[in-house]
Amino acid sequence: MGRSAFLLFALFLSALSAASEEIPLETCDRLPVVQVRISGMKFLFLVDTAATSMLNLKSFSHGDARNVFVTSWSGTVETGAQEVTLADFAVGQHHFKNLKLPAVDLSAIGRACGRVISGILGIDLLGRLNAKLDLKDHEARLLMDSENAQARMAEVHAQFVACEQAFNRADENAFADCLDPQVVIFAAGGDYYGREAAMQYYRKRYFQAHPPAQLSIMPRAHHALGEGVWVEYDLRVVIGQQVILNRGTALCQRENGKWRIVHMNHSQPPNEPSNPEGSDLRNTKPQAESISPCQFNQR
Repeated sequence: MGRSAFLLFALFLSALSAASEEIPLETCDRLPVVQVRISGMKFLFLVDTAATSMLNLKSFSHGDARNVFVTSWSGTVETGAQEVTLADFAVGQHHFKNLKLPAVDLSAIGRACGRVISGILGIDLLGRLNAKLDLKDHEARLLMDSENAQARMAEVHAQFVACEQAFNRADENAFADCLDPQVVIFAAGGDYYGREAAMQYYRKRYFQAHPPAQLSIMPRAHHALGEGVWVEYDLRVVIGQQVILNRGTALCQRENGKWRIVHMNHSQPPNEPSNPEGSDLRNTKPQAESISPCQFNQR
């Protein structure tokens, strides 16, 4: 177990290094701008550490009208705006899901610098990205997640190992604490809503096995989603003579210092033969099972 845990820790450190990014900035006249992706499409945003994040109404005209407070170098004012929900907002490899931003008329900025500016990446999102603006050496760039990555990884690793060990010793109470009370799990055996339903599934399918089922997880990628983390991974479960191979995703969020899974989905890995659940467990690899400790974590 120690060697396996060390390997998992090394893999997670490798995955997290992708989250420590340096993004070169472009300029609009002399203003720093960065390319962002919204639902896969590229837009140019002004980087402004003295303003809150917002959209250009000319680029995003559909939303709910309401009064919002907008902060800029001149202060904070209340103004009429459209509130727009963005399904996926990405800066580099960092993603925000269902992000709500106000949309106001920012066309004057574009006219002043000669490019289309579709929004402002402000101090609120820069803070959530743990990003800072670096202007040295006559180059502008965003530095994201470089200072706290190792500390966060240590926290994630400790929680991850604890949940994996809880599963492997069939410790139901400890493993249940890895799941959010309102967790949603999609598995080949069914859909499970809530911690109690999920634990009934795990208890029947895995925790009553003798010897106990053994789980190992290999992370593939992770994405920051606002205050949560979306993790992609491969897993392997051994139950007696049966080996289950799955590919999974999990959305984790932190509450009271503990990361827990709030949503999980498993599917059959590519090139694996499909067998319906309930066939001979000694010789088959079922299509998809739902197992995963929650501790793949944070941005």
